[in-house]
Amino acid sequence: MSALKRFEQFMENMVEGSVARMFGSPVQPAEIAKRLERAMESQQKIGVRRVIVPNVYRVFLNPRDFAAFEPMRGDLEREMGNYLSELASEREFTMLEHPHVELAEDASVPRRTIQVVAEIAQPSSEAGTQVMSATIQMEAQQQSNSRALLLVETPKGVHPIPLETTLLTLGRGLNNDIVLEDARVSRHHAQLRYKTRRFWVTDLGSTNGTFVNGEPVSETALRNGDVLSLGGLELKFREG
Repeated sequence: MSALKRFEQFMENMVEGSVARMFGSPVQPAEIAKRLERAMESQQKIGVRRVIVPNVYRVFLNPRDFAAFEPMRGDLEREMGNYLSELASEREFTMLEHPHVELAEDASVPRRTIQVVAEIAQPSSEAGTQVMSATIQMEAQQQSNSRALLLVETPKGVHPIPLETTLLTLGRGLNNDIVLEDARVSRHHAQLRYKTRRFWVTDLGSTNGTFVNGEPVSETALRNGDVLSLGGLELKFREG
């Protein structure tokens, strides 16, 4: 049984009948679940060995729609968290910890509308939880760079990493656009920027250096077939 089917079954058991009849609301729990799914799918961080997805989700509803969920809010939030955890497992995504879902009211949200904000949060520590936006700011792209990608060897074979924006950061830290989980790679190692119809790589003061075809670089343009090395981790650049 899929994660969504299990979630719908939970809701049916909870209300012992029609959810729509109980709530009398145009917004149904299954619709919220599907919006959460879309938020998880659209806000991925692509790493070498895993795909990291948000683990904090805030659902905003119009106050009149929110009122229908208030009596069962806690149970619903917990079950939606379980649903997202199962869904991530089904799709082989990684969450840094069990997902947290919060339902909230917002008068600026129109009726019958669901707004979801999803974020990646570092696991809690004594220093607190660091939250960072998982939204990638999409810049205007030219058709010539839409097929550019990096190829990296993994235990499961060659893994392609599409270069889908005109500015990307690479490094070990989770707030990079491309997360490279390798001890040789600095937390913020290098930057790729598309300009003058080409991708350029810039070293960000990394510990072990950035190399193109074996030569150390501070900034240089990339050509199809170039081998980019971040402290020894090799990625092949492809375009066209």
